[in-house]
Amino acid sequence: MTKEEKEILKKVIEHPKGLLPPVDYINVICKRNQKIAQRLVSLGYIEEVPITIQTGEQINFYRITPKGYSVFYPIHKKIWYWFKGDIRTIIVAIVTSVITTVISLVLARLFK
Repeated sequence: MTKEEKEILKKVIEHPKGLLPPVDYINVICKRNQKIAQRLVSLGYIEEVPITIQTGEQINFYRITPKGYSVFYPIHKKIWYWFKGDIRTIIVAIVTSVITTVISLVLARLFK
């Protein structure tokens, strides 16, 4: 992540509104840099939220995701964020290794 992208994320976090209209996000915060604005969306740091307005048009508003917040977390919180999504995998791996160890110990004692 570049320095410019981090600055833009910081501005989005500090913005008083939760949902940013495209005008605020692209023109004001990203300073008309469409490439960085879309890159942050495609990497998952900012998400597009389609909202239907009174005329029936759908406009994409923007808000920061938990992944975007995690950029500014201290290291211990970043590690927890990285593992939080994979917690089931970690638990299954631990249980599998314990069961395998127990079975191998039992079989080793039986066939001594």
